[in-house]
Amino acid sequence: MKRLLLAILLALAVCRPAFAGEITIFAAASLINAFAAVKADFEAAHPGDTLHLDFAASGALLGRMDAGAACDVFASADRDTMTLAADRNRIDPATRMVFAGNTLVLAVPAGNPARVSGLDSLSLGGVRRIGVGNPESVPAGRYAKRALQQKALWFALTSKLVYYPSVRHVLAALEQGEIDAGFVYATDASAAGKAVETAASISLTPPIIYTAARAKAAGNKQLAADFLAYLATPQVVSTLSGFGFLPPPTQQE
Repeated sequence: MKRLLLAILLALAVCRPAFAGEITIFAAASLINAFAAVKADFEAAHPGDTLHLDFAASGALLGRMDAGAACDVFASADRDTMTLAADRNRIDPATRMVFAGNTLVLAVPAGNPARVSGLDSLSLGGVRRIGVGNPESVPAGRYAKRALQQKALWFALTSKLVYYPSVRHVLAALEQGEIDAGFVYATDASAAGKAVETAASISLTPPIIYTAARAKAAGNKQLAADFLAYLATPQVVSTLSGFGFLPPPTQQE
């Protein structure tokens, strides 16, 4: 019996891929669909390795890191949150990289009941509720605030603004017709299919970028480094492009 048990243990050891491990990735809510595909491709190329994905608003994820939550890689929908993470010693600054871009859009429920045509039209009486991610923790909310401030509309629209904990919550409100318009990413509007329409695309300077870095408290630093390297490959750029993300700009972090 002991010999049989030893043989089984040896067989399992032989079959187990070398350096198999797992990491937890904190990622911006707008990456839900795309990172599910990236995860599948990465795990297929790294037998035995497992990626655990945890999605929320970038600021909320940083708050969880501050509270001691286990995280190996942090992927944010903006540069500012990543800089804050570096300032708080939550990530290794030397590992920072830009892996994608996106576009902010003003979206409306199917059929556009409030007849929204652009930012200026948000002041019209028929527009009563405008969804926006909470600027305190949601990058898309900060991008929306910047766009409205540039048009001197932010304070004028204060009574109409409805704050949400993530850009995906804004998208859900649009799909359910709970708001007349909302600020989401082009990738979110595309993912919603016919339930949501784009009323206007918003150009921002500097442009929207997605950044990633290894967490300072990463439990598996090597696998985290492998994943970050994978994010920079043409394969991932192509995968993200399939979900509507833009290639990373030439100017990196």
